[in-house]
Amino acid sequence: AKALKSAALFHDAYYKPWYDDNEERSAELFEQNSQNLSTELRHEIVSIILSTKNHSAPQNSLSEIFCRCDKHIVSNGTFNELIEWEHGVFKEFQCYDYSRYKSKRLEFLSSQITIYPERETILQLLMEYVEQRTIVVGIYPGSFNPFHKGHLNVLEKAEKIFDKVIVAQGINPEKQDERRPLSDYASLQWRQTEQYGGLLNDFIESMDSSLSPTIIRGLRNGDDLDYEVNQLRFMEDMKSGIKMIFILCDKEFDHISSSALKNLERIRVGLSHKYIPE
Repeated sequence: AKALKSAALFHDAYYKPWYDDNEERSAELFEQNSQNLSTELRHEIVSIILSTKNHSAPQNSLSEIFCRCDKHIVSNGTFNELIEWEHGVFKEFQCYDYSRYKSKRLEFLSSQITIYPERETILQLLMEYVEQRTIVVGIYPGSFNPFHKGHLNVLEKAEKIFDKVIVAQGINPEKQDERRPLSDYASLQWRQTEQYGGLLNDFIESMDSSLSPTIIRGLRNGDDLDYEVNQLRFMEDMKSGIKMIFILCDKEFDHISSSALKNLERIRVGLSHKYIPE
C-alpha cells in the first residue's frame, strides 16, 4: 500500500506535454525525496512510476495494479466521463496545433481499442466525437514586445470565452529590435504561440480553414478602442467576414503598455520586471 501511495503521489510530479521523459524525471524527483526508505522499497516505487510511460509491460504485480488504476477512465469510464476526460486532455495539450492534437489523439484512442476490445463501441463513439467536434478558436495577435501582465489578463479572459486561444506575435522583418520569444515566458509555455510577418489577414488565411478563428484585441481605454476600430475597418476592406472581439483589461493593468516598459528599461535595467509575468 505504501508503494502504491508513493507512486500515486510522484508518478506525475514532473509533467510537461512536450517532454518525452516525464516519468524518468518524476522517478528521479521521488528518489531525491525518499532517502529515508529502504533501497528495496525505493526500487519498487521507481519501477511503478516508470511503468506508466507506456503501460504496456508492467514489471511486477504492483505495477500492473497501478497501470490499471492509471487507465481506469479508458477501461471503465462512462461516455459522459470520457467526454469530460477528453475536454481535460484537450486543454492539457493547448500548446500544440489542433490538427496535430486531433491526429495524435485519434491514433491513441484507436490503440486503446486493441488493448480493450470489450470497449470498442464506446471508444469508437469517443473517436467520432473527437473527429467531428468543432472548437471555437481565438487569435490573440500583437507585437508583445514585451509580453506583460496586461496581455496575460486579456488572454485569461479570452480563454473563458474560447475553447482555444492562439497567441500570435507579429514580426516586422525591417525592424531588427530584439524581442523575447513568446515560448520563453513560463505563463505561455502551455499555450500555442506562433509568429507571423506581414498582414494578420494572410496569417489567418494560412491556418486550418475549419477553425474560422476570431481575432481578440485587448483594450485599456477609449483611445485603444478608436485605434482598434480603425484597424478593423482596414482589415474588412481587404477581407470580408472578419470576426473580432474587444476585451477590456482589468483596471489594475490599464496603465501598462509595452512601449512604457521599454522606456522604463532605458532609464534603468530591471524597472519593468514587476510588470512581466514570471
